Amino acid sequence: MKRLVLPSIFLAASAGMFSCGKTTTINSNMELTGKWVLESVVQNEDTIRKPGLTKGQMEVSLLFKDKGELEATSSTNFLTGYYETSQDNEIQLGGGGTERAETSWGDLFVNALPAVNQYDLSAEKLVLYYENNNALIFNKARLR
Repeated sequence: MKRLVLPSIFLAASAGMFSCGKTTTINSNMELTGKWVLESVVQNEDTIRKPGLTKGQMEVSLLFKDKGELEATSSTNFLTGYYETSQDNEIQLGGGGTERAETSWGDLFVNALPAVNQYDLSAEKLVLYYENNNALIFNKARLR
């Protein structure tokens, strides 16, 4: 099986976030809690839409839990960590996960996560902004 190491910048940034000396209070945003499914990625003014799933792939999603806990799935990996929000719609994500080969869709997601710093939230849509107004656009997951 081919293995791909998750971007070292995410793991290094996460390690730095977990080991920093300052004390932070996790702000659990009740509107943000729940599962969000990645529908499109905007990079350099181009919109990349979610591809169809093939056998063995997972839906790319984020699950914001109470008390700042975060779970995510990329196309082939599981990620766990934390999130913190603050005034002015700032958000910080951190964590790590498994390291199986990613699809190009999963790579877009995993590579963007460490750079996410702002969010915009409506009832059914979550936009996470990173690097020069690039964005990950999620829809609220429907309960089945």
